[in-house]
Amino acid sequence: MASIQTAVQVMVDKLVADMQGEQPLSAEEQALVSNAITKLTDNEKLEQAVVAVAESHIDEATTALQQAAQVGQTSLQQAAQTLNDNGTALEVKTAKLDQLDAMAPSLARVEALQNRAFNKQVRPVFGVTPIDVVASSGNNARTTAVFAVYDNSGETFLVRPSFTYNNNTESSRLEYLSLNADGSGKTTTHTSFVYSNAFAQNPTSQTYLYGSSAYLPLGSKDNFADIGYEVVYSTQSAQATGAANYGGVYVRSQGYTSHTQPKQNLNARDQYGVATRTNYGADNVAVLYDNQKHCLVMVDEGTSLVIEKYRDGNVVTNIAIANEAEWQAYVDERDFTTICFIYHNISQPYGIRRYTSGEARLNSHSASYYGYFGVFNDTVKMGGARYSAHYRFTEEQRLEPVNFFFMSNSQPHRASDSNGTMNGEGEVVVALESIDGELLSMYSYRSKPENLGYDAGIVAGAINCINPYSHVGLLNEYYMYNNHGFGRTCRAF
Repeated sequence: MASIQTAVQVMVDKLVADMQGEQPLSAEEQALVSNAITKLTDNEKLEQAVVAVAESHIDEATTALQQAAQVGQTSLQQAAQTLNDNGTALEVKTAKLDQLDAMAPSLARVEALQNRAFNKQVRPVFGVTPIDVVASSGNNARTTAVFAVYDNSGETFLVRPSFTYNNNTESSRLEYLSLNADGSGKTTTHTSFVYSNAFAQNPTSQTYLYGSSAYLPLGSKDNFADIGYEVVYSTQSAQATGAANYGGVYVRSQGYTSHTQPKQNLNARDQYGVATRTNYGADNVAVLYDNQKHCLVMVDEGTSLVIEKYRDGNVVTNIAIANEAEWQAYVDERDFTTICFIYHNISQPYGIRRYTSGEARLNSHSASYYGYFGVFNDTVKMGGARYSAHYRFTEEQRLEPVNFFFMSNSQPHRASDSNGTMNGEGEVVVALESIDGELLSMYSYRSKPENLGYDAGIVAGAINCINPYSHVGLLNEYYMYNNHGFGRTCRAF
């Protein structure tokens, strides 16, 4: 009863306060209130009723809580069962994933076969953008020989030797250029004319005939990964052709004063079996390229120390090489590629003429040829004064030789006479292969004459080069119907 009495007392206090207000209760109202308070105070049944209602609600709440607990227990049991089921499923899937590890070699083999099948497709090439000037004069003739580096970006970096020399026409042009990855055009880094009677240690518009060069990705001596393509010369020290006047090798942007003269006749073979060439012949130069440091490496003639040549200068090491055995041991311990420079003047490269089975210049529109530029069957045909040279700079930033195989079939023309007229035609197929035997890509080009009774150009060397990453290259039949200057970018799809 204490709680009800307390509530009644609060109500009385409020009524007293109200009666003392502006509108007090009447005598009759006060009597009614007094009687009601007395009954409330003495009414035990009312309190029992209130307590009963409260207890009733508590029972209902207890029942609800018990029911909720039962539902929760059931849900927990169901969740536990679900987890067990999922665990079993995961174990099954894990077992299947473990089987994938065992399948990895087979999957790699399937992928390799798919890539090889794709690369075995012979793609026709399409001319895209002219880069030479066509004219009915031999002054516009351009060589079909190249030194090429196929960058993994799709760009191609080229040295195009001169076709002839001792004049300032297109036929005497020596050019260092890059082909855009989409075949839209070229960018010429440096160009000059070749002379046998003009010499400059740092050539600008005139380059001495008796020399060789390359166009290479070189790092910085302070940051090997900071790579840029640079022209590299091998040159004489003066206007003289003999070995006694051999100057050495230098990066064009660093100038002749940075040159290094490799130790004469001290040679080593790289991992592909290609030997360096240090006999001081102007047209027979090959030096080592370090695939980790991205520099040229050679033994200095004067000090016998190993010199590293970067695009921004030289590093003289404290490593001395006494003889060829030490030099070969040094090379065997590292990741080197031999770079075969190309001579400054090559009219056409050499291949094997089918009719004679002998090597000959690719200079006949009616003859059929076959052959390769690269390393095959322990025979090296790269650079110098007879061959093109092809390399690729991979995504792993390694400079590797590429085997460039070719085969042509040509039909001679016959001018109009009593026996009639016959047009000349020709077709060439090219295959690019890694030095490890991976087929990179295959291409074809077919040419027909534009004038009745004439030939279709020299097709054997028409595909001068083509990048296996972008399928963009250089197409040039050398001449057709007495015209020259047909060089144009090409692209395969």
